[in-house]
Amino acid sequence: MNFLQRACLYCFRQKIRTLILFLVFAVVFTLLLNGLTIRDMSENATAGMRMAVGGKLLLEIDTEGNYGDSKENDYGTSSVYIGDYVTKPIIDAISSIEGVVDYNVEDAEAAYYAGVSFQYIPTKWNFSMTQYGDYGTFTACLSSERCSAFESGKYTLIDGRHIKPEDSYCILISKELADYNGISVGDTVKMYDSYLDSIGKTPFVEMEIAGIFDGTEGTATGGEVTASDLQANCGFIAYNTLFRVYADVYQDGAEYFSVTIYIKDPAEIQTIYNEIEKLPEIQGKTLKLSVVNEEYQTVETPLNTVKSSINTTIIIIIFTSFIVITFLFTFWIRGRKKEIGILLSIGKSKANIVFQLLSESYAVFIIAFFISVLLSNFTVVKVGGFLFPEIVDGKNNVPVQVSANYLFLVCGIGLFLAALSVVISCWSVYRLKPKDILVKIS
Repeated sequence: MNFLQRACLYCFRQKIRTLILFLVFAVVFTLLLNGLTIRDMSENATAGMRMAVGGKLLLEIDTEGNYGDSKENDYGTSSVYIGDYVTKPIIDAISSIEGVVDYNVEDAEAAYYAGVSFQYIPTKWNFSMTQYGDYGTFTACLSSERCSAFESGKYTLIDGRHIKPEDSYCILISKELADYNGISVGDTVKMYDSYLDSIGKTPFVEMEIAGIFDGTEGTATGGEVTASDLQANCGFIAYNTLFRVYADVYQDGAEYFSVTIYIKDPAEIQTIYNEIEKLPEIQGKTLKLSVVNEEYQTVETPLNTVKSSINTTIIIIIFTSFIVITFLFTFWIRGRKKEIGILLSIGKSKANIVFQLLSESYAVFIIAFFISVLLSNFTVVKVGGFLFPEIVDGKNNVPVQVSANYLFLVCGIGLFLAALSVVISCWSVYRLKPKDILVKIS
């Protein structure tokens, strides 16, 4: 009878031991397959979160040491910035870099306009700073969608569209202001500019309402003094409008104090940072570049913690399973000294006996492995759904299943653990002679 036949007979004869070994193997393989798959899910979640959050770089004027001599005026002492500004050629060069997905310039309270064809929502004091009433303030931007109030969720566009870099003479207003005046998207509003009036130019500017946003409801405190103190009276204006309306001020073309650069993948932010610094368009300019990545760091830390915990758990599972399997084999083999002594006494080699023990473990291993594969595809969805619901729900289009590569990996780990455990377990018996074994039994 060869060692394979003896192995099969032993497994059928020792049903309890076989069942115990089967359960141990099945649990170990299921945990390993789940752990490896969930680790992949954590990496997918991290990558998906990186893409969702993105990264930001800020290119801005460097004011340190770049102001002219101080001069006295009616309001005290002042000095003028004499350095470089962010220009359109610089922005165009940056936007052409691979990995840069968008950019924006946001300048709060960049324009003050009084309403001519409409009225601002009155405040408690209802000041009239001009013959057309009080001023409302507007944030100048290249992309209103990228403005902090919209990105944070404070404001939400409910009608129309956002302002784009190529737009001119268009604005976004609040739903409260639109309802108060009965105006809507597509309407043109006429506004008064006291600065244009003071330099003898036509003081009226007409703007088209590109979109309407909400989020200002309930923000009034009752203590607002001017119209611009009321959030509902404030809006957003296309930056190009300022360059055209105030052409005498912007004689050198479009110039900005800063530009926010949006990166697709925060993991590449340092590479893109280095590429921007090397651009000839900013060499020698009094501009400084910095990383603005707090949002990504906020979500990255817990995800990396989960991934690290999973890796640690996988190592613990492998080590613990090795200890348990070795203990079981050692315990069982010591109870089989008589059987091993008889086999050796009738001429069976030690290698033949080791092959029998390996065959017994591998027979159970194969059955347990296939069962664990089926079980893992079910349990990984449950466990992964608890840890990463955005992936399991299909929002990121990531399939939730055990990878075929991991099947080979876990199978190899199992074969190695089983073999190592058998060799270690039978070593104390393997090194003895048949006579010594039989003497110890007697």
